[in-house]
Amino acid sequence: EQDIARIAQPTLVAVGTTDDIGGSPDELAALMPNASAFHIEGRDHMLAVGDKTFKQRVLEFYAENPL
Repeated sequence: EQDIARIAQPTLVAVGTTDDIGGSPDELAALMPNASAFHIEGRDHMLAVGDKTFKQRVLEFYAENPL
């Protein structure tokens, strides 16, 4: 947890709501000072990345946190 807490870069933690592998995005995001959690509704571990809402949230995240 101490190592994770040192991650200062903006981080998006996204996990499907039916994912029993990924764990809680809220708990992981809470460990990092600049992280936010995103719940991908109705998606499991394998289908989360292809979800339209996930893709949209990633684009928003990039717009909010330009390089």
